[in-house]
Amino acid sequence: MSLNISYDSTFDGFLSVVFEIYRQRLVVGNITPDRRAGEDADLFMQPFWVETSEDSARRLKRAIVNAASEDVLWMLDVVFRSEVEGVEMQMLSYLRKLFAGLDPNYGKNIASAEMLPLYKIAQAVRREIGDMRGMVRFSKTDDGCYFAEIEPKYDIVTLLTDHFLRRFVNERWAIYDSRRNYGVYYDGRSPQEVTIPNLKALKAGLPPDAITQLWKDYYNAISIKERENPRLLRRCLPVHYWKHMPERDFANQLSAHSPPQVSLPSNVAKANSLARLASF
Repeated sequence: MSLNISYDSTFDGFLSVVFEIYRQRLVVGNITPDRRAGEDADLFMQPFWVETSEDSARRLKRAIVNAASEDVLWMLDVVFRSEVEGVEMQMLSYLRKLFAGLDPNYGKNIASAEMLPLYKIAQAVRREIGDMRGMVRFSKTDDGCYFAEIEPKYDIVTLLTDHFLRRFVNERWAIYDSRRNYGVYYDGRSPQEVTIPNLKALKAGLPPDAITQLWKDYYNAISIKERENPRLLRRCLPVHYWKHMPERDFANQLSAHSPPQVSLPSNVAKANSLARLASF
């Protein structure tokens, strides 16, 4: 009977699963993170739990680097953070072919059937990392710590750490992913992962700060009514980021006054398309 293998939802946990699959020659039907416990229950697969082992994860990381490269290991970590359903089985398929060693260039072949979907997922995660670097908005607490709340689509909060460490090396700050209920706190010396038991109560006790008001004043000051473009705003500043941005009031107001989209008659649209083709 094939196994439905569960683990603790960490990257090292997944690597421990792969290590045990090879060590015990396990027959795998599915790999399920514990955050999805019960979602992927299958009567025809036997439940099997794998404990995370730092030693097993370290050995597998070394094997991946030796068979491919550090870049591939980092890509797999990024792909894992996408939390795409079934991504563990996709990565397992890639690793199986990589470790088979049939093609010495397989680890660098982006176009392979196993690598290409992983590469596309990694690109999507990287795009959000790049977007989020410019979307994080800090508020200053009474004790002088800068706090920012985010809700990214992917699990990227720890991947943002290096960017803000370079920019705020002498400040205390925290970036918290309220969707996954954990974040990173930097005390001026080293970053560490933290969990806030009651985030709502903490936020309710925070008074309005000058930084938040400064953001609002800035956007009101640079706004030129005659040049407002709600459609461009939504493209450059996706709506799902607005919730935790001080300038959201300005963005919502601008979006509310967006003119209705006018659809051209089909014959006019077709004529315009033909004209564009003819111009090439």
